[in-house]
Amino acid sequence: MPSATRPGSNICSDAIEAMTSLMDRTGQVPSLAELAKSMSVGEDALRRIFRDEGHLLMVVAENAMILLHDECTRAVVAADAGDPIAQFSALADAYVEWSHNNPREFRFIGSMPAGQFEGNETLTRYEQSIHEVMLRMLARAQSAGAIAEDEDLQLLVAIAHTYAYGVASKMLLGDLARWTPGLSDRDAARAILHGLIERVLR
Repeated sequence: MPSATRPGSNICSDAIEAMTSLMDRTGQVPSLAELAKSMSVGEDALRRIFRDEGHLLMVVAENAMILLHDECTRAVVAADAGDPIAQFSALADAYVEWSHNNPREFRFIGSMPAGQFEGNETLTRYEQSIHEVMLRMLARAQSAGAIAEDEDLQLLVAIAHTYAYGVASKMLLGDLARWTPGLSDRDAARAILHGLIERVLR
């Protein structure tokens, strides 16, 4: 369930922010006791909402996926609806920004076993929504002749997802700029994804 609709949602949203901040500073998942201390609240207040640290970490992942969905939606809406390359490029930029701004959530979600991810209704719903947007854009591009009629659009979505994840992972490792002189890792990630898009939707 998204945090905005949870009982005790103010504490929930504060806990998400505090946990992300602590993880950024220490590189470790804090205990609920450590988190409560950093928030100046009683540990029992957190335990009324979260069963344990794993539960809170999953809520952080759900919140990050919602942020990704919102960022992708805004980017696509702002792009030219008649230009599939512009729309896909906007989607790629949104993914790069989200992964850059949420590196620990990106890594946590990416490292989840398939069964754990698929067992979470919030994660799967928002991921599927993004994939449906991609499919609609590809279908319009196919109708316009930019993609071969016999192209497997579901496979293209899988390729795009896998490729973008790999590019974002290399960006967070700081291992893209050396391949693209003159560009930062974030700009290199955008350029690499744009290059793939332009070659697929030509």
